[in-house]
Amino acid sequence: MKHCNKDYEKLKSILIRYFTNQEQEYLISLLLRWAGDSDNAIFWFNNEPIPAFGGLSALSVCEHGHSVALFLYLKSIDIGGYS
Repeated sequence: MKHCNKDYEKLKSILIRYFTNQEQEYLISLLLRWAGDSDNAIFWFNNEPIPAFGGLSALSVCEHGHSVALFLYLKSIDIGGYS
């Protein structure tokens, strides 16, 4: 699925605070694939509780300094792990 530069840039502007360039590239592709567009992906990142992180949103997990753990968690789901 091809996504527009606008979707890419919107997600990058949020992820850049917490992830390396390589992690950003992976997550942008992943989140756009899962969510369909940047608005849905950003809503998920900011609001959706993640049970594995005590119900915190992805944003809250990152703000608490656990962006690496979040990245590894999302990557494990992407390759077939359980959420």
